[in-house]
Amino acid sequence: MGPTWLRLLLISVLALEGAVWSDGCWDEERVALLQLQQLLTDIEYSREGPDCCEWKWVECNITTRRVTQLSSLWGHLKIKDSNLCNVSMFLPFEELRSLDLYGNNLVGYVENEGFGKLSKLRHLEILDLSNNRLNDSTLSSLSKISTLKSLNLGANDLFPGSNHNNAPLEWLSKLGSLETLDLTATNMKNNFMLHLGGLSSLTTLILQQNDLERTIHLQDLYNLTNLKKLDLSYNRIESIHGNGRQLSLINLEEIDLTSNLFNNSLMEELSGFSNLKTLNMRLNRLNGLVDLKEFCALSNLETLDLSSNQVSRFVTSKGNRCLKKLKILHMDSVPINSLVSLLHPFSSVNTLFLRENSFLDKTIVTQELHVLSNVENLILDYTPLDINFLQSISILTSLKTLSLFGCALVGILPTHQGLCYLNNLEELSLNGNALGGAVAPCLGNLTSLRYLDISNNHFTGNIASTPSSFANHSDLKVLLADQNNMVAEPTAFQIWWPKFQLKIFSMSNCMIEEHENLQLPNFLYFQHDLRDVDLSYCDFGGIRFPHWLLENNTRLEQLYMIDTSIVGPLFLPSHPSFQSEGLFMSKNDFKTDIPPCLGGLRRLQMLDLSHNDLSGEIPEELRMSSSLANLLLSNNSLSGKIIPTVYHLIIFVKGGNKQQYVC
Repeated sequence: MGPTWLRLLLISVLALEGAVWSDGCWDEERVALLQLQQLLTDIEYSREGPDCCEWKWVECNITTRRVTQLSSLWGHLKIKDSNLCNVSMFLPFEELRSLDLYGNNLVGYVENEGFGKLSKLRHLEILDLSNNRLNDSTLSSLSKISTLKSLNLGANDLFPGSNHNNAPLEWLSKLGSLETLDLTATNMKNNFMLHLGGLSSLTTLILQQNDLERTIHLQDLYNLTNLKKLDLSYNRIESIHGNGRQLSLINLEEIDLTSNLFNNSLMEELSGFSNLKTLNMRLNRLNGLVDLKEFCALSNLETLDLSSNQVSRFVTSKGNRCLKKLKILHMDSVPINSLVSLLHPFSSVNTLFLRENSFLDKTIVTQELHVLSNVENLILDYTPLDINFLQSISILTSLKTLSLFGCALVGILPTHQGLCYLNNLEELSLNGNALGGAVAPCLGNLTSLRYLDISNNHFTGNIASTPSSFANHSDLKVLLADQNNMVAEPTAFQIWWPKFQLKIFSMSNCMIEEHENLQLPNFLYFQHDLRDVDLSYCDFGGIRFPHWLLENNTRLEQLYMIDTSIVGPLFLPSHPSFQSEGLFMSKNDFKTDIPPCLGGLRRLQMLDLSHNDLSGEIPEELRMSSSLANLLLSNNSLSGKIIPTVYHLIIFVKGGNKQQYVC
């Protein structure tokens, strides 16, 4: 906000000019927001707190308190006739910079005055009109908004019919400041590309999911000297005529050709784009041997995606190594049978995606691991692997990220070899395999871990409940251990103070094979920075609600304790710093009244206490909460008159008869 004297001076100046604000934003803007709010169908947005600058769909300048952004309105405008929705309702927002009207079925409701009136908003730079069934008549009015830098017209029927002779895109050439144009799924044909050449300020052009086919002529995009990103994905293009040497697209850095009909000749067609940094050719018709000399012209390429093609091998002339700047390579779902033949030419790659490679022989992967010696991030999700892979992987000492989600790994983790020696590993996912045994002996050595996911396996043990497991993991922030088997805690287990402070912890759907009750991991007592905790569907044997977990973690946003056999009393923190947005505690055994302090949680949006044994009346403080959007209290023994407010979905049961209020 700046110094106090400066803010007082600003307020004085604005007051002298007749400007007035209250409840966060200026009075005339507040009136306009309230009128707009009446058109919102979403219950969550239909009633907000007193400060309109803190509404979910409103953003204000922190100094002037003028509205600068209206967003998250997609699909929520209730339009019955043209008088309910016209662009004049946005004119009071004189400093509006960004307006998002995605998915509001605006067709026919703005034609009486068009979008041209938005030209009075001298600061409007970002406009999203996608998915509104607009037609080409919209473009002439949009051409008047000369301040626009980003315009999204995707999923509108702007180019109907194959014999459309008009040139509606010529109107957009008047937008001399436009930098980003999104024409996704607008039925655009090849001949309309000619009318994009006048947009000389464009840096990003998105033409995905259109009717572009066969050969496209990039010389139609004349004068686009500033274009950096071109998205032609999900069309039926077979070839490109005209390359970078002949065109003005000298600054093009990224081109997306996903899901087209290109074959191996594509590389020669792209050879003129020497400044290209990212090339996506996923889901095309490249096949067999690919000669890397075709890539040599792309000397600045950093990211390459050849996934879902029929490429089996790369060949290169002796001593001729191209793509020396290539760092990220995607080769998902390709018919390879040798890592060496596939990756040897890409010696500079440090991030490698090899997902869904079912043709890759399990034993070959283990034997040829040396070719990955420089890789730092290896993603092998859904690629079947042998358990020996984990025992041999220690040679990849550079690894920082290893993802083995759903790799059909069966067995136990190595104890003193392989995976245990990846001391630089920061992120590890073993989710969705059939690994068993104890976790501690091996993963306890990986002290650089920040993210660990061992969910959906058959691990047994107490998952970080004792210091032998993760005592030295000072960097650990995310620990996911859902759907595993635990062992019962000893009667007097050791209390220890962990070095880590987690942000996310999940241990849902866990069980104890000995049919005893789970204990809360004792390291939770010493956590103070948790944001998301899920302990659902675990039998904690009737322990009291862990109120200390919320008291210690005032920035906790979501707590899930569904069907965990916990009992009351239900004590929750009422101090203003508590930031929880969602508390999900259904199907437990709370036998108390609902504490009034729940109504004091200013950020609470979702509260689920259904299927308990709560009694008494719902406190007025809770019913009148300005932030609460959903309150679920079904299957309890509540009594008293319930008067739901306009901003709640309240479900509660009295005397066994379910009553539902939706307002």
